[in-house]
Amino acid sequence: MRWIVRFFVFLVAVIGIAIVGLLMIPGERIAKIAKEQFEAATGRPIEISSDVSTTIWPVLGVRTGRVEIANAPWSDNGPMLAADELLVGVNALSLLSGNIDIRRIEAVAPEVLLEVRSDGTPNWAFEGVTAAEGTSTGGDSSGGAIPAFTVGKGIVSDGSVRWLDHQTGTDVALNDVNMELRLPDFNGEGSVQLDLTMNGVKQVLDAKIAEFGPFLNGAVTTLSANLSVGGSTAGFTGRGGWLPLSLEGQVNADFGDMASVYRTAGQTPASVPRGFGQTITANGNLTVTEQQTIHLRGATLTLDQNSLTGDIDVALAGDRPDVTANLTANALDFSSLAASSNGAAPANGASGGTGWSRDVIDASFLSTANASVNFNAESIDLGTLKLGPTRTSAELSNSRIEFTINQIAAYQGAVSGNFVMNNRSGLSMGGNLNFSQIALQPALSDLAGYERLIGNADFQMSFLAVGNNMHDIMNGLSGSGRFAIGQGELRGLDLAGMLRNLDLSFEGEGKKTIFNEAGASFTIDGGVLHNNDLALVADRIRADGAGQIGLGAQTLDYRVTPAAFLSGDESQGITVPVIIEGTWADPKFRPDLQALIDQNLAEEKAALEARLAEERAAAEARLQQEREDLEARAAEKLEEELGVTQEEGEDLQDTLRRGLENEARDALRGLLGGN
Repeated sequence: MRWIVRFFVFLVAVIGIAIVGLLMIPGERIAKIAKEQFEAATGRPIEISSDVSTTIWPVLGVRTGRVEIANAPWSDNGPMLAADELLVGVNALSLLSGNIDIRRIEAVAPEVLLEVRSDGTPNWAFEGVTAAEGTSTGGDSSGGAIPAFTVGKGIVSDGSVRWLDHQTGTDVALNDVNMELRLPDFNGEGSVQLDLTMNGVKQVLDAKIAEFGPFLNGAVTTLSANLSVGGSTAGFTGRGGWLPLSLEGQVNADFGDMASVYRTAGQTPASVPRGFGQTITANGNLTVTEQQTIHLRGATLTLDQNSLTGDIDVALAGDRPDVTANLTANALDFSSLAASSNGAAPANGASGGTGWSRDVIDASFLSTANASVNFNAESIDLGTLKLGPTRTSAELSNSRIEFTINQIAAYQGAVSGNFVMNNRSGLSMGGNLNFSQIALQPALSDLAGYERLIGNADFQMSFLAVGNNMHDIMNGLSGSGRFAIGQGELRGLDLAGMLRNLDLSFEGEGKKTIFNEAGASFTIDGGVLHNNDLALVADRIRADGAGQIGLGAQTLDYRVTPAAFLSGDESQGITVPVIIEGTWADPKFRPDLQALIDQNLAEEKAALEARLAEERAAAEARLQQEREDLEARAAEKLEEELGVTQEEGEDLQDTLRRGLENEARDALRGLLGGN
């Protein structure tokens, strides 16, 4: 900046010296002298047309024709400065005494090119102006590198400025530039009024520097600036310096015309839902330090009807900005999200059954800064969701951001957990989410307009995914989770009556199914969710489920088996298994006929086996009875024929043997004539 000011002062001085001899030297000679002096001091060629005239009234001065100052030798983009006409009026007596008292300076249709080479060299670095001089912080504004000067009135009309930075690729054009500069006292107040057009948007700047000379030489002084961009305004009032840059004061902004702000930035005006910044106002106490830190205290940011307050700190000295923020809000209304999503096309993830998008997710924004942000709100209305007191935080470090949900009160329950995005070596994401005692009826009513399910639910889930697009992320998803619902009610459907009577009319107003509990667990591997323990238990009703859901392929392969029991005996009931298969976009429902056949065959087999067992038992009982009867008659016969009585526990054969032995002994005794 000092180089540019010195260049400006020297140019005026050269022309001023020419004015002293304006009555004695013709215009062509004046132009030649000014050209030689300028080129000797800067090393840059300057072309001043010979159409130079002098003025005596109302200001002692000189008027030139076309003026062109050459660009740096390394540039091929035309002159650094060109103007159709320059007018300089000075106080001749002051000039002779060594002071530069510019009464009037005017540039007509100037074209200024500020250019930076790819190695960072600016085109305003002139030969003969050293870096040491350019960065001097000299104290006395009237001495040192920049002599004191005053400007009664400086005017630029119908000008243009182009900023061309080959390092960053920035190319910005300012057109219709009109400016009025006043500096009646070098050490006093300087003011500038500037209006221009950028990207078709009218912009107006009104700025004042209380002590111009000291400010130019690095001192801190009172500043004020007001800027309008289309229908938007911004302002600063406070103190500041530029060498090094420092500011302290109040900032205010009212961006009521965001379309103009977008166009000024070279962007297409965004369609922003109400509550997210169709209009924006901001104010706070701003401090910028020479240690390259920015502090905003007591800040208030209003996005349409939503207002946030807090403090923001930014450190710029490192490899990337380091942001710390604490923000608080009362009730936030983002209900317009619901209206903007109605009838909208599917998001960039899944669309119309065509699968997940393979478009690369640009997560490079994670590397632009480090940040630590805490956010608290009394309530948040998301249109389809209503949240109570919310406390969250975010930590961004080296392309990795972690969101922590310390508390979200929602639907009589609470949500907690964390979510991580990491782009250090390819994009990955994961997290742990916990939902506790969420009231299902109001939650599902807000989410999907479904009010029939009543009960409180717990839900836990952990997940991990890697990929640079949604297709890879969803097909590589892994994790696990579970949910449980306590006692509840399903309105509009009498599942027990429907199953017992095989009648679909058991639905509608007044019908309901009261259940004792419901729940399931699941695992996710390779983008496929597996579950085998879905269960809903009610009085004389049970429903079980098992199968898999292709989260990556967007497919369904699931089997639900509801059953109604005629009594408390679960072996006596009616079961109607249903298969759900196909794609998410076109699911198919059908009864599992094979399961019904297998179930009927199993029941018939069990009944047949039971009947055979009964008949076998009856036959065995009859045989046993007949055996016992035969043995009893045989015992009686033995007693009659052999005179032997069967003793208790004695086998019939042993009784027969004993009887025969007695008969044989008696017969032998008779033969021998014994007693």
